[in-house]
Amino acid sequence: MVERLLRGVRDADIAESLSYREPGAAALADQPAPDGVGTEATPVPADPRASISQAGYDFVVRWETGGKAYYESVIRGRPVWPGYSSGITIGCGFDLGYHTPAEFSQQWQSRLPATEFQRLAQTIGFKTVAPNRDAKVVKARQLVASLSDITVSWAVAIEQFDKAKLPRLIRQLFSALDNLDRLHPHSRSALLSLVFNRGPAFTASDDRYREMRAIAKLMRQGDAVSFRRIPVELRAMKRIWGEQSSLAERREGEAQLFLAGLEEQRLLESLTAPVETEAAEMELPGRAGELLDDLAIEQSDDADEALLLEGAGEAGLEAAVTIGAVRWNPDDRDQPDYAHLDLAAAGSAFTVMGEDIDALIEANAFKPLQEPIVLAIRGAALASGDRENVASLDLIDQRPDHREFRCVIGVFHPSTRRFSAYRASTVPNAQYVLNCFDQARAGTPLSGLTGNILPTGCYTFTVGTHKKNKPGEIPGVLRLSTTATGASAVVVQRSLSDVVYDRSDVFVVATPGDNIHPGILNVGFSSAGCLTLPGRFTGGQHVGVWQRFRKAAGIDGAPDGEQRSALLLTGLDFANAARLRAGSLGKPSLRRLRHGSQGERVKALQRALGLQPDARGIFGPLTRKALCERQAEVLGGADGIYSPEMDARLGFTVYAGA
Repeated sequence: MVERLLRGVRDADIAESLSYREPGAAALADQPAPDGVGTEATPVPADPRASISQAGYDFVVRWETGGKAYYESVIRGRPVWPGYSSGITIGCGFDLGYHTPAEFSQQWQSRLPATEFQRLAQTIGFKTVAPNRDAKVVKARQLVASLSDITVSWAVAIEQFDKAKLPRLIRQLFSALDNLDRLHPHSRSALLSLVFNRGPAFTASDDRYREMRAIAKLMRQGDAVSFRRIPVELRAMKRIWGEQSSLAERREGEAQLFLAGLEEQRLLESLTAPVETEAAEMELPGRAGELLDDLAIEQSDDADEALLLEGAGEAGLEAAVTIGAVRWNPDDRDQPDYAHLDLAAAGSAFTVMGEDIDALIEANAFKPLQEPIVLAIRGAALASGDRENVASLDLIDQRPDHREFRCVIGVFHPSTRRFSAYRASTVPNAQYVLNCFDQARAGTPLSGLTGNILPTGCYTFTVGTHKKNKPGEIPGVLRLSTTATGASAVVVQRSLSDVVYDRSDVFVVATPGDNIHPGILNVGFSSAGCLTLPGRFTGGQHVGVWQRFRKAAGIDGAPDGEQRSALLLTGLDFANAARLRAGSLGKPSLRRLRHGSQGERVKALQRALGLQPDARGIFGPLTRKALCERQAEVLGGADGIYSPEMDARLGFTVYAGA
């Protein structure tokens, strides 16, 4: 999405925008809201950054800083005078002319050498405004020349932006407007961009602020009709600078971003009723226990791969969104499988030993079935190719791309401590990601959507037939099910507002039939959410890597109904387990509760979420759904994974004393 919003934005537009300073905006930013206006506002989330979307963050960073490439090639990290009414500016748009000495000291003294800090402090409050503006412009240029030996690296600049400037502006936004908690993170991001650029001037009386006053009124009303008016007001502001100005382009981007949030909200609301109808027993208040039995309904993501690949997505409602836009989220902090993890080992090579599997099982409170245990490792490569009957696995952490086999699936035998592993995929292919987006845009109900990603956890799979009595039938696969013919209810994620999975995407309870089966295609793999290995079933025979996996997993010739547990975790989970074994990471960093976790701590979480604890303390779809809803409410985004850190963020005591 953000690529589309910023497609026409040039460096010259950024330079012009950075030079703009709203009259009186700096003073407004530090004023409390007047009595009776905006005093209710919206409670600030525990994690301000999580209240906006990744697309919104990228949009703000581009307009406010130019981005890394612009900063390093144009600004070159030096103090600049952007022009117009600006002062001397450093880092990511920190204008010294519009800050107090106390603010400069608080945000920059620890980030700059003492001598450079003192030299820059001399420019506090200086800005090129009337009177005597011409003389001030001359002085500004002289100051820039005299300070040109000072450089602030991009790493320092963006760190100050993320930890100081961004949270402060988010707090100003939440203090100024009501009902922000009712908006999607995309829509909140659009209003944050406005505050960055114009200040929280929602009560200013001058005519140039009439649209901002209107936005404040619409936010106080807080209904769907009022929210639909806000993009109109954003676009109406173009009158101030002219239709061809960079700021008019920024307002247009904000309007589109706000609308994208409303559309996502509409999709979620339209899909809520089918979810509750399809699995009504899940919604009964005070229900005792998790939903552990298979549902007697059709699995929702069972489509004809061959037909879909021939033409799905060609008639999407948003022509700009094509299969080329489908990608894995480049920001681990916004990708649900990775956002909760220590990222220090990202991209590293590491060795997995039997004791690492033991550590992951213990840390996640899993209780897998009898051996062998299936390992589904999302985002990993085998350093030396497929391996069979080995004492360890050499892996490289990487990320999926929805196109190639960039995961690993294998087996581990606890009794012999031996591994077998093969290149594989644990994510939907690009065509299915796009297809789900197109179907949602066309108003397809939840039960008709195809394309999902199965979150990490410990799942039960049962030997059975994939697409039984349908074209493409494959016997002897592992079904996501507790029976040979059923489909387990699980929480899956679907990306409905764009084609990149992130923490603002919807988590829903479904029966997706995300089975483990051959990838079928000659290039890449066919999957609406299933876990796949290279190979196929043809002429009554299993062939390729798929057949080798079947033998290693002990399902070659196994009767329908035989079961396996599968640990679906990321390569980074395994890398961190290896770091724990090496002594470079502590046990608490591995502790998690997610699908398949069991025990008293799960019961404590269920009580904290207002659920009646499951008799066996099993973390299933009901618990994950409730956790996702609480995370989205408090943090602005969700991953459905519970960690010791999440205790503090949600105000629970599940890990107290651990």
